[in-house]
Amino acid sequence: MEVAMEIGEISLLSIVTAVAPMALFVLLALFAPLVYRRIAGKLIEKFRPHQPQWISIILDSYLRPTTILLRAVFIYAALWVLPLELNTPTYRSVLARIMQVTIICLIAWGAWMAAPVCRLLLRSAENKLDIATNRTMGRFFENIFRAVVGVVAGIAVLDALGIPVTGLLTGAGVAGIGITLAAQSTMTNLIAGVALVLEHPFGIGDYVILGSYEGTVEDISFRSTRIRTPDHAVITVENSKVCGEYIQNVTDRTNRLWQFTIGVTYDIPREKVETLCADLKELLSADAQISSDAMTVTLNEFSASSMDILVRCYVTAVDYTSYLQLKSRMNLAIMDLMKRDECDFAFPSTSVYLEKMPPQKGKS
Repeated sequence: MEVAMEIGEISLLSIVTAVAPMALFVLLALFAPLVYRRIAGKLIEKFRPHQPQWISIILDSYLRPTTILLRAVFIYAALWVLPLELNTPTYRSVLARIMQVTIICLIAWGAWMAAPVCRLLLRSAENKLDIATNRTMGRFFENIFRAVVGVVAGIAVLDALGIPVTGLLTGAGVAGIGITLAAQSTMTNLIAGVALVLEHPFGIGDYVILGSYEGTVEDISFRSTRIRTPDHAVITVENSKVCGEYIQNVTDRTNRLWQFTIGVTYDIPREKVETLCADLKELLSADAQISSDAMTVTLNEFSASSMDILVRCYVTAVDYTSYLQLKSRMNLAIMDLMKRDECDFAFPSTSVYLEKMPPQKGKS
């Protein structure tokens, strides 16, 4: 009986001794990351005013990945000391590969989130780059940086899994010719995107007109430019097509040309036409959003159904919504002015004149 009890105590003690390290690592995996994140977060906030901004960006970017990495390390240690027959050299080799891949992915994740450091690099050229250029180029180079991080991380993961990267690269080189031929449009758009960023005809946040499209630029990526139209629809235009259009950057201009024609009927006397032109000019000059400089109101031509008055002026309502509101307000005022000056709008019409023929000789 005593021998059996001693054997039982020894077995229980050995089990506890074997399981204790694993249980300890599990507890550390549960609570240590929480303590680390709280302490690290407070330290980062405390020293943020006293350190360069790029260090703050990197520390913020790696706070979550390092927290997860700490938990992964303790879980790895718990599985490493697993007191079972499963804990074989093969098991430990697989476990080590998984841990290596996890570390690579977490490092890549932190680098991915640290992409805003690219904007700091552009600030060193702030005397040569305006704020809009800095913003546009910063976004573009962030995308390039993240693409490079993704490629490097992918190669590192393949290498950690034992996949021969050299063979893959060789095969990619052989297939690269076919891929290049099939992706000519993609390469063209990429080159066009780089040209747009370097030449900077417009930036993110600018209101532009590209052929039949217009709106606010939201993003410039490798392949395309995203524009939000005045009716809040999002249009994605390939960069090669953007470079092929005449680009009008509305944001850079201080005013826009407003030109329109008013057709009046031919039965209006000359004096009323002159009065109408003068009143039109006075009406437009009185509006705060219309510049009186270089304004012209002239009887331009005689068309088939009307006498056409050409109006040319510059307005300070540069964004499309304000421009439409101005046009609506002034068109209503012009309608009232036409009624007051007793002038009628002309519309396409045809006049038919019947001529009475003289009677032919010999007929009554």
